[in-house]
Amino acid sequence: MTRTEVRLALLRMEYLGAYTLRLFLDSGTTVLAHEWFLEDGPDDGFAGDGAGVLATAGTGRDDEGFLHVVVRGRHALVAVSHIAVIEMIPPP
Repeated sequence: MTRTEVRLALLRMEYLGAYTLRLFLDSGTTVLAHEWFLEDGPDDGFAGDGAGVLATAGTGRDDEGFLHVVVRGRHALVAVSHIAVIEMIPPP
């Protein structure tokens, strides 16, 4: 996925009230994220609401950046270029 696709998917998940996100990575790994934060570059005018972080390397390339997630109290960085699919898990 690209950074733009990830940002749009996370915005949709927040709008729909996602309880957890399931990230499928290109390595076959699955990550269940209970918190995620979206923070894009300062020039795009978007400010996240504190739910997970998409930090960019500052190069403006759409295939770079990291998604910051919290999984069972542990923080993790996932490279945007390694995310294959993002799936929403609704509240119980």
